[in-house]
Amino acid sequence: MNIQIAPINQRENDYGYIIHEEMLQFGTLTNIQVGRQSYLLVGVKKEQITLENIRFLGGEIRKEIQKIAAYKEAEISFEAFTAQFPIIEQEAFVTAFIEGWHLGGYAFLTYKKKTEKKAVQLKIKESTFTEAIEIGEKKANSVSIARDLCNEPANQLTPAQYGVKLQEIFKDTAVQVEIIETDQLVSRGFEPTAIVGAGSQYAPKVAILTLKNAEAKHIALIGKGVTFDSGGTNVKTGSDIGEMKMDMGGSAAVVGAMKLLADLNVPVHVTAIVPMATNIAGKSAFLPSDVLTYRNGVTVEIGNTDAEGRLLLADGLTYAQEIGAEVLIDIATLTGTIGQALGLKTAGIFSNVEASLWAYKVLGDQTGDYVWPMPITADYQTYIDSDTADVNNMSKSPFGGAITAAVFLQNFVEEGKKWIHIDMANTVRPWKVEGYYVQGAAGFGVRLLTEIVQSESK
Repeated sequence: MNIQIAPINQRENDYGYIIHEEMLQFGTLTNIQVGRQSYLLVGVKKEQITLENIRFLGGEIRKEIQKIAAYKEAEISFEAFTAQFPIIEQEAFVTAFIEGWHLGGYAFLTYKKKTEKKAVQLKIKESTFTEAIEIGEKKANSVSIARDLCNEPANQLTPAQYGVKLQEIFKDTAVQVEIIETDQLVSRGFEPTAIVGAGSQYAPKVAILTLKNAEAKHIALIGKGVTFDSGGTNVKTGSDIGEMKMDMGGSAAVVGAMKLLADLNVPVHVTAIVPMATNIAGKSAFLPSDVLTYRNGVTVEIGNTDAEGRLLLADGLTYAQEIGAEVLIDIATLTGTIGQALGLKTAGIFSNVEASLWAYKVLGDQTGDYVWPMPITADYQTYIDSDTADVNNMSKSPFGGAITAAVFLQNFVEEGKKWIHIDMANTVRPWKVEGYYVQGAAGFGVRLLTEIVQSESK
C-alpha cells in the first residue's frame, strides 16, 4: 500500500480536508485518506530552519509510516518540500532528509528472537537528486555502524571480536586495517594499553586504520575502545553499569568517520588509532600506585583505575606523533563531569588552539553532533601532580573533572602539534528519543569528526 508524503503550510488545500492551524506547525504529521489514496500531511510552517530540523523530520516521518503495517511504499516530491525552504539548498535538504529517514528506521535486532524489521520503500518523484541521496545514505550507514558497535553486548564485542568486525567493516574500502596483537603491544610501545587490559580474560589489542588517498596534512584520530569498564580495581558502585558496554563510544565514532571518509572518497591522509581493552578487576589487573611509562618518557602514577580512558588516549596520542601526524583529534566517553557541566545533548570540545573551537561548534550545529567549547586551564596541572611520577591520572580536586582530564592529556601533546579533544561521555546515547534517534546508541561523533577532518585537511 502506498502513502504520499505532502507538505502543508496553509489551511487552503487540494485534499478537501479541513486543516487546523496546529497541523501547519513544523513537524506535525497528519494521516488522511482521500478516496483510495493515503496521505501523510507534514506541517512545514517554521520561521527558521536548520539541516538538523530536516533530519529530524525525515526520522519522524519514517517512524510514523512504520506504525501502519499496510504501508510498504512512501512517495515524496523533494521539490515540493524544498520550495517551502528556499534558504536551504535542494541537495543539502535531500541529503539531510535521507539521513533522518534511514536513521529513524534503525533498529538493533541482532539478539532478538523476532528479527523482522519493517521495510518501507521511499519512492522519490524526481530523478535529479541521485548524488544527494547517495551521500545521505552513506552518512546514515556510517552512523548506523557506530550505533551497532555501541549496542553490542560486552561478551560479543571483546577486543578480539572488535578487531574482526573492523576487518569486515573496511573490507573492499581504501582503509588499511592493522591489528596489533596482545603479545606485540609492549614491543610496539603500547605497554600502557597492555597494562590497562591485563585484568581481563579478553586480551587487549590496538587497531590502526589508515586512509591515504591524497598528499594531504597527516591527521590522527584516536578513539577510546574500552569494550567494558567495571572500573577495574577501583570498581564502579553504580546501580546499572551495563551502560559501560558503550565505553567504547569514542572508538565507534572514529570507525564510523573512517568509513564515511572512505565511502565519500574524501582526499585525506588519516590514521586512526583505537586502543581496545576491557577494564575489570582480576589477578593481573593494574593497581592504584602503579606507575606506567609512555613511549615519550612521561610517567604516570595510577591514582584511580577507573580513570583508564585517558591512559589509552595518551597511548594513542604518543603513537600518532611518533608516526608524524600533524593534527591530533581524540574522542572518548571520558568523564561523567562533562554531563554535569553541559547536560546530555552537547559534548565538550577542547583544543590547544582555542581560536578554532567556535568553528568546530558550527560544524557540530550543522551535523547534529553538538559540541560546546571548553577551557584547558593550565593552572589545574597542580591537581594531577604526583610525588612518584610526572603526573597522576586522577585529580586531587572533585571539581572540573572534564577539564583536569584534558589537562592530563595535554602532557602527551608535543609543542607545535594541533590537538583537539572531545569528551562525549554524556552523548553516547540520545538525550531524547525523537526525530531520527531511537533507543540505544546515538552514533554521536561520526559526522562531526568527518567534517573536522575535512576542514583540517585544507
